[in-house]
Amino acid sequence: MRCAAALVIALLAAALPGPAAAEEAPGKDVVIKTLPGIVVDTKAREVRLQGTVCLQQGALELFVCGEHSREHESVVVVKAKPSHVTFALSLLGLPPGKPGFVTEGGAFSPPAGEVLDITARFKDKDGKDVAVPAWKLLRVSGSQEGLDRPVEWVYVGRPEEEALRASDREGTVVCLSNFAEAVIDVPFESTSVNANLMYEANPAVVPPRGTAIELVIRPVGRRINPIKVEIEVVLKRDRPPELDGKPLELAALKDAVNAMPVAIRTVVLRADADERFGRVMEVHEILRGALMNVQMVVLAPKAPPPRRKEAAPAAMIVVTSDDKVRFGQQTLTVEEFRGKAKELLKGVERVNLSADARAAMKSVAEVMSIARDQGATVSLTHANDGK
Repeated sequence: MRCAAALVIALLAAALPGPAAAEEAPGKDVVIKTLPGIVVDTKAREVRLQGTVCLQQGALELFVCGEHSREHESVVVVKAKPSHVTFALSLLGLPPGKPGFVTEGGAFSPPAGEVLDITARFKDKDGKDVAVPAWKLLRVSGSQEGLDRPVEWVYVGRPEEEALRASDREGTVVCLSNFAEAVIDVPFESTSVNANLMYEANPAVVPPRGTAIELVIRPVGRRINPIKVEIEVVLKRDRPPELDGKPLELAALKDAVNAMPVAIRTVVLRADADERFGRVMEVHEILRGALMNVQMVVLAPKAPPPRRKEAAPAAMIVVTSDDKVRFGQQTLTVEEFRGKAKELLKGVERVNLSADARAAMKSVAEVMSIARDQGATVSLTHANDGK
């Protein structure tokens, strides 16, 4: 870690104007004051940020922001750029973490990384020095009381140039809502939707706007690792289903998904276009029976148009075992249905699509795509015939 710290010091000294203000030579414990508004003390293993209170009362998306960015939704604004905070924490030997993100199947993978403690230091109205855990400056939105348990933060800052520029652009130093550009974030899902913000400033503790404040950031020696929140099941014709790349018979697949940790409630189900629809739905029902949210994907599908809001009137379409399309009293080939779809589905906003168990998944997917091309929302169900 000392070698990495020395390398970063050298890079900073080369990149920033003026001499590096380090009290000892790189490679030893040092106090670094090169970066504006930041002190890095490698012996105390802490980073100190100089800032100002910018909001005493109101809803929050961040706890700390950079200048000229999100002062209207942060408690503290600091002189330091978010990218400089990333560099400063790397000097303590902290590896990058992982920002929160939404998976392909729609699950949320929470932020992960080194756990940090943040202390706020300022003077009260009587001029006395105050030092409190930063989370005491918060309260739950809509509450009149302060928090009754600490908020943990994790270091998710990434050293890639693009990520550093993004964090500087957004000003995301210490976040309370999940942002991909965050340097420090909360290790759980927290929305940035204004109506559902989780925290607000606690005016009983936050000093008046304009008060000088110092934030002391220390690693606690514990890391929160990324958790698995999604699995993948692949169905290829005439092969056993694969769970995260491992082939399993249906009975074993059912046992495996029922034994999944509670954090895994989402599955991406990928099926070959020529897979039998009945087999796809059999696996689908196994996954739903395990209380999984299922995102179904036809391998190499055409991109569907944007979905419209579901509303009446609705139409019923059935794909038969010989891959014909039954619409009302008419039975058509898929191509005939394609040619007449505009006329048949005029004014139809919702389609209930079902299929015989022996129908090809490719035909079902084509009919679904044709209906969606006409602006209809399509729901997929079983047919009762031909099983």
